Amino acid sequence: MSLASPVAPTNDKPARRTQAERSDSMRSRLLEATLQSLAEDGYAASTLSSIVRRAGVSRGAQVHHYPNKQALMLDAAEDLLRRTYRQLGELLLSIGDEDDRLTRLVKAAWDQVFATPLFHAYTELLVASLRDKPLAEALRERLKRVQSVFAPAVEHYFEPNPRQGSGVGGTSKADLHALFQQLSCFLVGLATQAHLMKDRAQVQAHLALWARQAGLLMKARKGVRLPPPRPEAWPRKD
Repeated sequence: MSLASPVAPTNDKPARRTQAERSDSMRSRLLEATLQSLAEDGYAASTLSSIVRRAGVSRGAQVHHYPNKQALMLDAAEDLLRRTYRQLGELLLSIGDEDDRLTRLVKAAWDQVFATPLFHAYTELLVASLRDKPLAEALRERLKRVQSVFAPAVEHYFEPNPRQGSGVGGTSKADLHALFQQLSCFLVGLATQAHLMKDRAQVQAHLALWARQAGLLMKARKGVRLPPPRPEAWPRKD
């Protein structure tokens, strides 16, 4: 005979998702499938039909959210850039050693963002934009939004090195932002060519060299332990 008290039946049911939640979930599945398809199959092979199959959604759902391939690709690009921004922000905050912050940031950004299979999706979009003017223009606007959000973080964690600048006044804040734009271009370029290099050591040597060169013109701020002020919102699309 059981001594356990009987458990009263409950009528609790999982809360039904709202239409907005279901729509967001469907959109997320399509975006994730698009990025995976770009990274694994390339831009040309990433057709709407293949993405729909990968996402496990109906063609009607795809058409409802994204009427054509370009609309889906552009939203996927923006989603990837948002992820990259968040990852880089987390990396900056996690590196507490001011004396080695720049070197560690460059290496971590490469290992955790630019050298990942997912980032291949972005390089596929860049190559495609060489012959697709609307895609190029849309990517240009998305990059501008990323830079406008990331710029305050640059000044929060780093400052110009006044003693090593090429001009009389040393490195300017404009130079500081230009250096990080150069870093982005350098890492994207490296991501497209790393598979041609003879070994991992060669890649790491390039990363270390860039950090040493940039370290002549800027330095990490001392005593920064808090994240930069968060932007009110991700800048709206034009």
